[in-house]
Amino acid sequence: MSLKTELVFFTVVWVLLAGWAQAGPLFQFHHAQGTAIADEKNQPVFLRGVSFGNRVWVNDRIPVTHHSAEDYSRVRAMGMNLVRFYLNYQTLELDAAPFEYQADGWQWLDTNIAWARAAGVYLILNVHVPQGGFQSQGNGRKLWQDVDLQKRFIAMWRAIAERYRDEPVVFGYDLLNEPGVTRAKQQWQRLAQRTVDAIRLVDKKHPIIVERVNSINRRWENDADMNFVTVDGNNIIYTFHSYAPYFYSHQGIPWDASMKNRDGGVWPDPSRQHTRAFLARTIDQYLAWGKAHNVPLYFGEWGTYKANFEADRGGLNYLRDMLSVLEERKLTNTFHVYHEESFGIYRGDGPLDPANVNQPVIDMFTTYLKPKHNES
Repeated sequence: MSLKTELVFFTVVWVLLAGWAQAGPLFQFHHAQGTAIADEKNQPVFLRGVSFGNRVWVNDRIPVTHHSAEDYSRVRAMGMNLVRFYLNYQTLELDAAPFEYQADGWQWLDTNIAWARAAGVYLILNVHVPQGGFQSQGNGRKLWQDVDLQKRFIAMWRAIAERYRDEPVVFGYDLLNEPGVTRAKQQWQRLAQRTVDAIRLVDKKHPIIVERVNSINRRWENDADMNFVTVDGNNIIYTFHSYAPYFYSHQGIPWDASMKNRDGGVWPDPSRQHTRAFLARTIDQYLAWGKAHNVPLYFGEWGTYKANFEADRGGLNYLRDMLSVLEERKLTNTFHVYHEESFGIYRGDGPLDPANVNQPVIDMFTTYLKPKHNES
């Protein structure tokens, strides 16, 4: 080996070691492998994480007070290695300038990717509020009625994929949160397929994550396929959310008139099926669909409203039971949510205050997950 070759070799080694010391674990691209999510060595992986809400509901374009680099370290300290990163489309695209993507929005994403890399945490990019509006409560109907909004949605995803196609810190692209179509679930299937096709023109590496339909014309009922739709293409992961039983997990929420003053009971309570066995049956219904279609599933949201941590309602028991179900099934998941007043580990809807925290929840995650810190 010549002196020049040796210098090049040791320079490369130094850079790699410096990168490892600075960034923690080396990141890999992942892919669907039957019902499993696998790494580049085709080994099944099981990631555990939390969602960053990013104040998407109040149209805060660049939510700089929601979290900082330190919060990724806090996520990792709980034993987690995944963040589902909520996006409002306005972070990247303004209604006054369609198909033009904002430099400060890209910079915000780039900054978060750098923070995540330094902490050893993957990011799932999730469009939580698309062009046409937030979907979960049966609103945002314009997306399904306006072809131009759909074109903007597809084009934005293509732009995201083109920018991050070589970035392994980005685990995958979660296309749309809780689609609420107006007529039939095929509306989402068609839009999802067009979006998948557009992404694959520029990025063949990343998993694309397709969620089941949340509601049809404001009816929240499941069909025989648990409201999933399938799309053609490689490396597709399907996702679902569950807060079952809803009347327990959402008791007291102010935005649902039927729940605002409702007594949803305590956990556990076998007389109401408030049991770990009920949670296991609920999750297994979704997993059965994935097994029948030979596709992997990712559990994108679970959690409970803040009222359940008061008046001995047993919120921590609920979370502990759900977490044990997920650990038993090795189901990649993200808890909802890291920072917000209603469901957050850190409370409040303004700047994050480290003192305004549900410490027992952090302690629970740390106890369950920290010993498994290096498994995935």
